[in-house]
Amino acid sequence: MVLIPLLIAYQVSFQSDMFNIPVEYTLVLSSFIPTQNAYMFNLLLVFPLATMGFWVHKQKKYNTLEALLVHPQGNDTYSTGFILGIIIAFMIMGSISLALAGLINLFASPTSFRPLIYLFYLVTLILPTIVFIVGITSFLAARCFKNGTVTTFFMLVYLSVDILFLSTLYHGLFDPLGILLPYTFSDFTGIADLPGFLLHRTTFLLLGIGFITLAISGLPRIPNKINGRQRAACSGILALFVGLLAGFITYNHHEQVERRHALYESVYEKHDSPNKINIIAHDIRFTYQQKEARVESRVSLYNPTGITLSEIILYLNPSLEVTSIQENLSPVPFTREAQAIVISRPVSPGDSLALDIQYQGTIDEGICYLYIPKQQKEFDIDNRHYLSCRFGHRYAFLEKDYTLLTPECLWYPITSPPVNPAHPYNTPCDFTRYTLTINHPTRLTAISQGSRHGIASGTRFENEHPQRNISLCIGKYEKREITVDSVTYELYMSKNNFEVLTSIDQQLTSLSDKIRDVKETIEYEKKSSYLFNRLRLVETPVTFTSHYHPATGGSEMIQPEMVLCPERGIGILNGRIRAFAQKRLRFEISNWIEPFERSLYWELNNEHILTSWEEGPLSHLKLGTTWHYESTYNIYNFNPLFFNYINYIYSHKYPTINNLLNQIVKRPWENRDPNVAPPDSQQKALDYLNGKSYQAALSDKTLSFEIINQINELKANDLLSQIILKGTSATDFHLFVQDFMKNNRFRQVNFQTFDHAFSENFGWHLSEIFPKYFDRQELPAFQVKNFRIKRILSPTEEEEDPWTPHTKFRIEFDVLNQSDVDGVITMHLGTAIYKAGPDRRVDRMLYTPRTFSVKAREAKKIIFICPHPVVSHSIYTGLSKNRPNIFDIHDKTITLEKGMESTRDSIAGEESISPAIFFPPANEIIVDNEDDNFQITNPPAPWLKRFLGLNHNHHTHSSTAVSHWEYTLMPDCFGEYCLSCLRKRTGKGESSLTWTTPINKKGKYKIYAYIPNISYSHERSRHMITQEPIRDIQYCYSISYNNREKKIKVHVPETSRWVVIGEFFLPEGECSVKLYDIGLPGQWVVGDAIKWVYQKP
Repeated sequence: MVLIPLLIAYQVSFQSDMFNIPVEYTLVLSSFIPTQNAYMFNLLLVFPLATMGFWVHKQKKYNTLEALLVHPQGNDTYSTGFILGIIIAFMIMGSISLALAGLINLFASPTSFRPLIYLFYLVTLILPTIVFIVGITSFLAARCFKNGTVTTFFMLVYLSVDILFLSTLYHGLFDPLGILLPYTFSDFTGIADLPGFLLHRTTFLLLGIGFITLAISGLPRIPNKINGRQRAACSGILALFVGLLAGFITYNHHEQVERRHALYESVYEKHDSPNKINIIAHDIRFTYQQKEARVESRVSLYNPTGITLSEIILYLNPSLEVTSIQENLSPVPFTREAQAIVISRPVSPGDSLALDIQYQGTIDEGICYLYIPKQQKEFDIDNRHYLSCRFGHRYAFLEKDYTLLTPECLWYPITSPPVNPAHPYNTPCDFTRYTLTINHPTRLTAISQGSRHGIASGTRFENEHPQRNISLCIGKYEKREITVDSVTYELYMSKNNFEVLTSIDQQLTSLSDKIRDVKETIEYEKKSSYLFNRLRLVETPVTFTSHYHPATGGSEMIQPEMVLCPERGIGILNGRIRAFAQKRLRFEISNWIEPFERSLYWELNNEHILTSWEEGPLSHLKLGTTWHYESTYNIYNFNPLFFNYINYIYSHKYPTINNLLNQIVKRPWENRDPNVAPPDSQQKALDYLNGKSYQAALSDKTLSFEIINQINELKANDLLSQIILKGTSATDFHLFVQDFMKNNRFRQVNFQTFDHAFSENFGWHLSEIFPKYFDRQELPAFQVKNFRIKRILSPTEEEEDPWTPHTKFRIEFDVLNQSDVDGVITMHLGTAIYKAGPDRRVDRMLYTPRTFSVKAREAKKIIFICPHPVVSHSIYTGLSKNRPNIFDIHDKTITLEKGMESTRDSIAGEESISPAIFFPPANEIIVDNEDDNFQITNPPAPWLKRFLGLNHNHHTHSSTAVSHWEYTLMPDCFGEYCLSCLRKRTGKGESSLTWTTPINKKGKYKIYAYIPNISYSHERSRHMITQEPIRDIQYCYSISYNNREKKIKVHVPETSRWVVIGEFFLPEGECSVKLYDIGLPGQWVVGDAIKWVYQKP
């Protein structure tokens, strides 16, 4: 009972508005409070139940008073009653816990109260757990162990292993607690997999009953009935058998799903071909029939290839049975293989035909998202939760009173899957003119793309533009709509959920302006217009999900004319599953509309969002113990509405060409801020491409989508750089692609057509650079030095004259490519464009790239002229071994006293220089933290941290200190082409960094340490926050040579530079410099490079 107050206190803090604590903004589903309560009670009750073995052992022992004990019940009845009493006692505690949670739901939460959910969890979740734990504990005590302590210890170990490991195996099949089971109720459709959940709980309920019966039959007491023990044993064995049979059914269900996935993938691969027929028009008549559908499709087909197609291949959901295919009222022979329909009908080049197809049945969701790697899919599903309430996943619904069918489930015949698992980055698509007629009850609302027309039997939708695909949703919806600038915005939600929009209804007059502002901002960023006449926002069950894939650039949550919003807005404004509506919309508009608008814009306009997930062995419990943050894909990104859904450039030879072009167009150079640090996944992408080709990456199913996204972005930048080097400016290329896409809207175009138009416009073929572009495996490595920027004086200007908005600047720098492959380096210039007028106000910032080719082993000086005032300048090495591959660079000759130099030289050009200037002189030895002679010493992490997996060191750009040495990339670090260092908080001197070098010439050496300004910057930040004085930061080094060791403390400089450690006479042999993690409390210790400089006598 003592655990119940703790559980209720947790829920009051995190799931109520009693204290007005805006912790998660997730008080939106009526099942959240009972689900969280049942989950935590179920998790906590198992350990008290494990001690029940002491009582069972007591029943096995006899003493001298045994003969005097008389019970009015039989011994078997007595034992059964006692065990049932324990079960009932814990069920009463569970009822009390859920009842208290219900009071929170009623009086301290805005969510609706549904008492049947509480009863459901008590019977289906808590009861089987109690029965199983009581049963297996009693069985072990009665049949296996002779000591209650041993039994209890064994159960505690078993339950700990179950919580930590068994619960994560094979969909929780071996977990009696059901930790990984999704049992959150959607207000639309209930639990994601109700039969699977009930089968799992029935399995452990029956196993528990079997163990209890076998335990009672094993107690050494006189039975009241003849053959009583034998009957009890047989009953127990029968219950165990039925329970195991239920478990086997669960296991076989998951095996069947895996086998079907393999079958569907093999069918796609078998029928994969670059030559396919197109569907140019599709008329669908859908009849809603209570968990089944009856559909008639009339498809108009066209052969765009230059060859005769011997057969027609269509794809349809395997659970939809094709009853008839006709052409001109004559039956057409066909065969069916899983999702493939093979029609024996040759089609000549340029020919057209129409087929009438009738089919009916249910939907097999196993056909969906075959191209998503299993690990990625599990990650996406595992992170669909609120606290410990797991949502599960559904990809389609065809149920009583609710239907949701997306293109992914193949609910109508198509000639190409949404994404072909055989070649996910090389899937052609059709732009088809759809009409959809739905026969449905009048109490239900049908929603799809296209203009809506009411008919006697239901609803008809007609599309004004050819679409890549369409979806269908039927349910008990209510609608709100508003028209802004000829675009109609429709919102479909459950009637009970419109309460969250009360504040919006009160401010309809200002809502139009807000919508217009968001739309115009997104269109400006995308350099493209929203071309559809409407946008329908449809609320969908919380159990429904979609997956992002780089091949499509988005997910099915965003479709032409339709956005599938999560139930009551859960998760749409954050990477984690959170809701934006309930608490924010309870305040006045003035308090939330601006943050809401900014958040909505950020969510819709970004391909990546910062998301968080738990890590470590306890992460599957979703208790919030350890969090990891990283940028990841955004399933609500609007980009496809402006690019992939508008047109498509297809090439079987050059996959991803459409994605690459879209990547370039949707992020023009002037919108890119080069000063934003790239995510960690970009470093992993660069590491991958250093030895493997782009073509290999597109076929590698082990790569995460974050890395694939970064590879695609790097290759898109590289492609644009190659185009610029050919003499085509980025602006001209952007305008050409935009015009080409505008002239080919709502159609698929082959790459040959695009390449021909490109050649006519620029005089060379884009395909010229592709063979090396897709197959190159080695990356260049650059060093950049001696950056200078000078103001160019006009003939009438003097150095003392102030510069004007028309002042030009001369920029020069030296670069070395120390690899064996040619490379491209780009200078990003942030230039200020001023408004007209005497006050010289900045109108906007342009990030202008200047791209230069640097051949293998080439060193040269680059000089160019910038026609506008330069505000920022950074180097972008793109696809290279450089880490980081983008960093600021400064003219070190500029000081506050001296200022910027001036010149009258306005001649630009490139000239070869000696590579020797990039390397240390002969009298210097430098050992960097990237060299082989560098060693890291970390003390072992505490055993608990090691066990929980908390001793991770991530490569990072962040400013977070760690307890162990952490590898960090920063532009201020020293290095040839990898600017890195290691850092950590001060410790006890058990951690150290060691630099070692052979001394081949004895004599006097000055030893230097390169110290980045990380420690001093952190100290200044501490001073700004606490107002305490800046402390004198010192590092502790030791110099070892010739069996001698000398410790020296060095003051940390304010700027990144070489600092003298000391001067030593070193004999021939080995010399080491060690840096200890010793210093002031909270201080950072940073190690980078050590330099030995020989001093001439």
